[in-house]
Amino acid sequence: MVGDQLFEEWQIYEKLLIHDYMDHRAFFNRLQAEILSRFTRPVSILDLGCGDMTPILSLLANVPVQRYVGIDESEVALALASRRLGELSVPGHLVRGDLLAAMADIGESFDIVLASFSLHHLADPMDKQRTLEAGRKLLTADGFFALVDVFCGESEPREGYLERWIEHARTRYAELHDGEKKILFDHVHRRDFPVSLSTFETLGKQAGLGQFNVLLQDGAQLNCLVTFSA
Repeated sequence: MVGDQLFEEWQIYEKLLIHDYMDHRAFFNRLQAEILSRFTRPVSILDLGCGDMTPILSLLANVPVQRYVGIDESEVALALASRRLGELSVPGHLVRGDLLAAMADIGESFDIVLASFSLHHLADPMDKQRTLEAGRKLLTADGFFALVDVFCGESEPREGYLERWIEHARTRYAELHDGEKKILFDHVHRRDFPVSLSTFETLGKQAGLGQFNVLLQDGAQLNCLVTFSA
């Protein structure tokens, strides 16, 4: 997301995380439970769009992890993530770059490939499908692809989603001042291209992924945690 003020400066997004406006805690708690229910051994995690690692810190502290790799384009966010990863007893490293390009260079497999609020920035559905396919190729045989992201309603136009998202944010994001909200709303208008759950399921199947499950959805019916089996 280079060239995007929201991610280059990071303080606004950090506020969203601190105040849990996007329900990261609930989604990552549910993801943690899913991992623990599926695996009795330490797992490997590839985190696509890891940001500053705030959302996943609790999971990494409570799940046996043998390897963690985070990818992001924001230099500022990765500087924060590097300090946080260094404080954990989790082997791993961080990569700065484009998701698809970085995934092509990894050359190792993972039990969980996670994309957290990153794939909705891809305007072309085929780019979403290509990212899912690249993730599938990196999964272990019993692994799964997890996605925490925004979704539009079935048959809801992008304009309708944008109006609904911004009205929700105006009501909930109380700790952001007007200038910060303008930067956030400008970002959403320029960079948010969500699809419906059924469309995403189809993209995953076309990418060669297996069973699709919706594990958790927020009360506003904007954000969801979904999984695909390998």
